[in-house]
Amino acid sequence: MRNLLLTSVFMGIIFSSISFYAASPIKVTMQDGVFVLQDDFKEIEMATLPSAVKESVSKYFPEAQISKAYVNEAKEYKLNLVKEGLSTTVYANAMGQWISK
Repeated sequence: MRNLLLTSVFMGIIFSSISFYAASPIKVTMQDGVFVLQDDFKEIEMATLPSAVKESVSKYFPEAQISKAYVNEAKEYKLNLVKEGLSTTVYANAMGQWISK
C-alpha cells in the first residue's frame, strides 16, 4: 500500500513538471523595485499607428483618447484608451479589426 502511494506521488510530480516545462515562458523584469510581467508588445509612437486602427478607435470609442500604443511581431496593436479618467486596453490588427487576447 505504501509503495502504491509513493508511486502515485512520484508520477504526479513527473506529470506536473512536464506540463510546467511545456508552458510558454514568461518574461519578468524589475522596474522601480516592482516585478513586471512582460508580453511581446513594444511601445510605439502614435504617428506610426496605421490609419485603419485610428479610424476604428474613433468610430467605436469616439470620446476615448489613445494614451499608449504597442505593437508585436505579428503586427497586432495593443492600445491603452482613456476616457474621463478611466482606462481600458483593446487589441486590433493592422486593418483596424478588433481581436481578443
